[in-house]
Amino acid sequence: MAEITVAADETAATRLVAFGQSILGTQSTSGSGSLGPFTASYSASASFSGGTVDLIAPDIIRITNGTLNYALNFTFSLDLNQILPNFCLPRVCINIPFIGRVCTPRICISWPTISVPVSHSGTILFTADFRLNTRLSGPDWIIEIIVVGVPFLQLGPVAVAILSAIGIALAAVVVGIPFIGPFLAGAVIAITALIGIAGLTGFLGTILTPFVSGLTFQLYRQPRLFVVIPAAPPDAAVDILIDSLTASVVSSDEDELVLEADISP
Repeated sequence: MAEITVAADETAATRLVAFGQSILGTQSTSGSGSLGPFTASYSASASFSGGTVDLIAPDIIRITNGTLNYALNFTFSLDLNQILPNFCLPRVCINIPFIGRVCTPRICISWPTISVPVSHSGTILFTADFRLNTRLSGPDWIIEIIVVGVPFLQLGPVAVAILSAIGIALAAVVVGIPFIGPFLAGAVIAITALIGIAGLTGFLGTILTPFVSGLTFQLYRQPRLFVVIPAAPPDAAVDILIDSLTASVVSSDEDELVLEADISP
């Protein structure tokens, strides 16, 4: 039988999860990839907050409606020659006495490669099951929860918002390119259509999913060696060593997160 037992109900467990979210802080990543016929580099950061805790015996903590707070910065690079039609100035020919027919050279416009920066931030709700894990790390016992599987992230609304931002950013860039006026609307529509909601959702998945894959929250850290203070003198303080520590979910009148420790002086 354990020599020390501590229990926390779902309200207390929710506070422990909030503490673990604050300890984890903001995570960051960066990289690049293909988005349809275009290339895109990105940087992203994310943090976690909120959610309601449901304790499920024997070792699952379910977080419902947890919030993934994210900030994304993209730079899309695209060659407008892939999108816009060729534009060539018409040749003009004239007959010059004693010289003959003279024509201007054929001049074609080469559209530039442009980079379009887009920033977007927001939140995504997720529900996930976490499994309890207890481990000894150096001089401390650590109790943590580790996500089981990869939570589903509803990226569709995010993709819609970002695709709209891409369209606005594209229009702002191409409007200043000479001769593009007649093709402006078609160019923006063509580019955003090539990217598409499905393509952008897949691209966002490669960026945001790793934040929740293997997600771990630390709930509690306890030094293995600690001092027990007597309730009243003349008893002296005693050094206690935690030999083992286990965590589980126990169902009785209410579900509780239970910590049990075996100790030695």
